[in-house]
Amino acid sequence: MIVQSSYAQESSINNTPEVAEVIDLTMKDNKPVIKKVYAAVDCGMVINPDAAANMGEGAIVDGIGNALYGEMTFQDGAPQKNNFNTYRMVRYSEAPKAIEVHFVKNDHDTGLGDPLFPPIFGALANALHKATGKRLYEKPFGKQLQSTSPVVMQQ
Repeated sequence: MIVQSSYAQESSINNTPEVAEVIDLTMKDNKPVIKKVYAAVDCGMVINPDAAANMGEGAIVDGIGNALYGEMTFQDGAPQKNNFNTYRMVRYSEAPKAIEVHFVKNDHDTGLGDPLFPPIFGALANALHKATGKRLYEKPFGKQLQSTSPVVMQQ
């Protein structure tokens, strides 16, 4: 079992927070097991650190689920998945075992929102590449992992 770390960063020249994320994962039975996600956010002054961390954790879990399973298919212009019983979401057992969200302390204000959502896609794609040696360019990543032969771990 090999632990892989990967990193992605999201930034903009507008009033958008800077975000960096790292994922530690292993592959088991050709599926990713996400051990831990680390996130650093530069969003300015944080008034309620617990709520801000919870918001970040939710964005990370939602992003991982979307990256692995999020797919909308259409037939004759109508969505084929029109309720949550047909739309695959991340399950509790597939969520990261631990998430750490750290905030840079400074006085400028950019706000928080959901800036931790977008970069998790890149961090997960990079971690999967390190673990499998294969680049995944299209989501959902889970579908691509299932359609390939068992992964070969890079040493």
